[in-house]
This record gives sequence, structure tokens and C-alpha cells, in this order.
Amino acid sequence: MTVSENDILEALSTVMDPELNRNVVELGFIQEVDIAGDYVHLEIQLTTPMCPRADEIVAMIKNAAESVDGIREAEVERSCMKNA
Repeated sequence: MTVSENDILEALSTVMDPELNRNVVELGFIQEVDIAGDYVHLEIQLTTPMCPRADEIVAMIKNAAESVDGIREAEVERSCMKNA
């Protein structure tokens, strides 16, 4: 089974930012989705480097991506928005 970027984004749209109460796809946090077989690398951009829930959000994103059928491992690379 081939996993598409849309499959990943659909799974990630279930991940809610605990403070903003909107999903991470809608908020524009997902910058890049690279899929190689059963592996996905995600680049995300949070609003601030001091985000108190950043580790929690990253873990939720990783878990959601790994819940997609056909994905064995997800890696999440995090950065922060420059103008936030």
C-alpha cells in the first residue's frame, strides 16, 4: 500500500493544539511531508520557541503519523515561526 501526503495530512488533522484548540494542519504547522516507503519525515513549525506544550504537540504528531496504515516510523523535525 502506498501512503500519500494526503493520508498523512488527514491523520494530522486530528491533532489539536492544546492551547489554540485548532488542528495543526489548519494552523499551518506542517511545513513538509516526505514519505519514503514506510517512513515519513515531517517538518513542523510552531508559533514560538518557548511553546510550553511543544514536546506534547510533537509527540501527538508523531503518533498520528505512525497510526497511518503503511507507516512504520515517523520523525518530526521542529522549528519556530520567525515572525511570531
